[in-house]
Amino acid sequence: MSANAPETTGLRERKKLLTRRALMEAATDLFERKGFHATSLEDIAAVVKISPRTLTRYFGSKEGVILGYEDDNNAALLRELAARPAAESPLEALRAATLAVIDGSSGEDSERYLRVQRLIMANPPLLARSLERITEHGHMLAGVLAVRMGVDPGADMYPRLAVGVVGAAVQTAKEQWLRGQDESAEKLTDLIREALDLLMSWPAPPTKADAAHRL
Repeated sequence: MSANAPETTGLRERKKLLTRRALMEAATDLFERKGFHATSLEDIAAVVKISPRTLTRYFGSKEGVILGYEDDNNAALLRELAARPAAESPLEALRAATLAVIDGSSGEDSERYLRVQRLIMANPPLLARSLERITEHGHMLAGVLAVRMGVDPGADMYPRLAVGVVGAAVQTAKEQWLRGQDESAEKLTDLIREALDLLMSWPAPPTKADAAHRL
């Protein structure tokens, strides 16, 4: 392998990331301007000057382009959760990781996130696919929680239940935000924080002794 191979690979990966980001931004703009149903894969690809086939290699579908933002947030959430202190309870760790991702967004990212959420909530095909991805991602989060708790994710329901209720809290906050008069990023963050705080009185995970007693 040549000495400049790592540098070439790094440049190629950066170019892919820039193209991916450009496609996501183009899709957001077009969906807002023309509407989700009236926008085609060809329309999105034309903005970035690539072929529709190349676009499908990046995202697979029209829905996948706009949901790339959620994929990025989900990946960041997994990293944050894995890095939380072991002493935190599952709910504390999930709450802290979720807020860390939200608080770590730049102003531009926050504005784009709000626009994407409005599009998702207003278009049933996008909402349906978003909920599917939330379910898929939830299994991965539950796996991380199971490792923290030292339990089998296939046998113990608590990790999946914890992820589910946190996800429901975030979704409820989004719906509340869209129904309100204040559609700022700060308001959405406040509502998510409030919803997560309401969960902190939820019961702690059962101990092994509790499980044995139930048997």
